Amino acid sequence: MTEAAGAVLGYLRAQAEVIAARSTDVLADAPDAVHRSRVATRRSRSALRTFAPLFKHSRTGRLRSELAWHADHLGAPRDAEVLKQRLLAALGDLDPDQVVGPVRRRLGAALDATHAQAHASLVQSMRTSRYAELRTALTGFVSDPPLRRAGRAVSAAELSDLLGGAADRVRRLDERAVEISDDVHRWHEVRKAAKAARYCSEALVPLFDGPAQQLAAAWEAVTEALGELQDTVVAESCLATDAVRAREAGEPADTYLALIAQELRLREESLHAGQVALRVALELPLP
Repeated sequence: MTEAAGAVLGYLRAQAEVIAARSTDVLADAPDAVHRSRVATRRSRSALRTFAPLFKHSRTGRLRSELAWHADHLGAPRDAEVLKQRLLAALGDLDPDQVVGPVRRRLGAALDATHAQAHASLVQSMRTSRYAELRTALTGFVSDPPLRRAGRAVSAAELSDLLGGAADRVRRLDERAVEISDDVHRWHEVRKAAKAARYCSEALVPLFDGPAQQLAAAWEAVTEALGELQDTVVAESCLATDAVRAREAGEPADTYLALIAQELRLREESLHAGQVALRVALELPLP
């Protein structure tokens, strides 16, 4: 097995170790456990896609699908937690005279309920045979990787080409998004592709050191900015729903509208930051 193949396997093993180590903490909803496990799950799935040519498809396709299933369950409680922190912080940024009615209580209670329900669903999913089979499959994959003959002999240059393919996908989606720049769904697709380029860059750090680290940092800047954009979309939807509920309860909705206006301003800023970061990342040379 080449050093290049070993780097990919090392990356996958590291993610599997995080998933295993955080399992108990995830069930207990310990601080940061769900987030770390979610990231490791996403990194695993992304690496299996980007580096698919190294492996036998019969083993990777099913594993990627099951990792996506687990990531969805991990995502729901984490998203509720992050959204609550975001909205309560945004509420604190408003002028006191803009805060009218029991906004903090309504936002906090609704998202606490969402988080509790989502975490209960996550726990239930992790007590199924499906989750047990996923863990077994992931452990088996990293301990006895189903490498193709070409995968065992893969070179660093070939992995650089795969990174180039991931970057090309971002470039194509970016060009599509620019055509209708206010289509947030298109930018969300750009962000997901940029994450794949980021994770691929991270995996190649043992091979290319500084250049790969620079690329990983550049792609992280893209995903952070476009992640902020996506967060404004989720926040706006939540605020609009709670504004309707407030009106139905006879409460003023002015504060929710002020928060929505704040999110829309942040959306413009984050889109601009994401586009700037994209130019930087796409112009960097491959290692």
